[in-house]
Amino acid sequence: MEVYQLFPPAGPTPNRALQRSVLVVDDDDLARETLRFVLEDGGYLVHTAASGAEALRVLERERIDVVLSDIFMPGMNGFDLLQQMRERAPDVPVILITGYGNIEMAREALKRGASDFITKPYNAHEVPIVIERNLMRHSLLVDQMRHYENVVQKSYRATLDALLAALNIRDTETEGHSERVAAYTMAMATRLGLSAQELHAIELGALLHDIGKIGVPDSILYKPGPLTPEEWEVMKQHPVIGYQMCVKVEALRPAAPIVLHHHERWDGKGYPHGLAGEAIPLGARIFAIADALDAMTSDRPYRKALSFAQARDEIVRCSGQQFDPHMVELFLEIPEEEWQLIRAATLSDRAQRAAA
Repeated sequence: MEVYQLFPPAGPTPNRALQRSVLVVDDDDLARETLRFVLEDGGYLVHTAASGAEALRVLERERIDVVLSDIFMPGMNGFDLLQQMRERAPDVPVILITGYGNIEMAREALKRGASDFITKPYNAHEVPIVIERNLMRHSLLVDQMRHYENVVQKSYRATLDALLAALNIRDTETEGHSERVAAYTMAMATRLGLSAQELHAIELGALLHDIGKIGVPDSILYKPGPLTPEEWEVMKQHPVIGYQMCVKVEALRPAAPIVLHHHERWDGKGYPHGLAGEAIPLGARIFAIADALDAMTSDRPYRKALSFAQARDEIVRCSGQQFDPHMVELFLEIPEEEWQLIRAATLSDRAQRAAA
């Protein structure tokens, strides 16, 4: 039998809400209860499990800050539990207990994703030191990851703002259009029960839909009169240009399908690929309605803006031809007042950014 030397530290019991929660997993009753006694006396909130399967059940119902598990257990051993932990709770540190100073097993534990290891026989009073070391390391890693994510997010936002600014400089006639149409698109998309990832891709695609116009020659983009058939063919390449831009930047890649297909039509008469029906990505089908709504309700040099009621009637008229009938039904569920509020909010946000 292994000997566990007990030197429990004394001290007051901390507030339960502030306690670190430890899960001890061991099929040896004596070992498990010894660690529970030492750790509780040291101020930890301790949960115990006699097997890997029981440990997973504890993890489902309890908040656990760190897991301390023996390797040699019947059924699900420590390595099996570690694999399950990495899949279910990848952020929780797992400390494995290896037998009799087996350094190869310790290396294997670290290779498989354990945060640390303890070798038997050990002094039980040293275990809190190992736990605190891993909790501190985990806290530092979390802080570093948050900092990295903030830096990446700021860089991503700066890239997006720069691209939109470049597009607005190139296409001054529709300034603010990208922000408005993105807001309209999201008003519909958020009602479909899509995942956060899907919604992000749709919003990004709506914002960047016309980014390919950066590659259209000035003589065509700024031509005051009608385009010739040859010029129109060049203009119709802007979705392809935008798609090629987006797929080269990892952060913008989710937008690429909408950018490529935002001028497709439900009846297959759109461009660049003439897709029809549900072959058109869902985000592009939603966007088509939002794009038309903003185009019709915005002033242009050649005409005054239509009312929302007039725009709604035109969208209904084109249902089944230009637009997905199901998305038109979704559009009609949103009251005119909400569309007006969305438009006003985007104009206000734009004015605030311009003044900043």
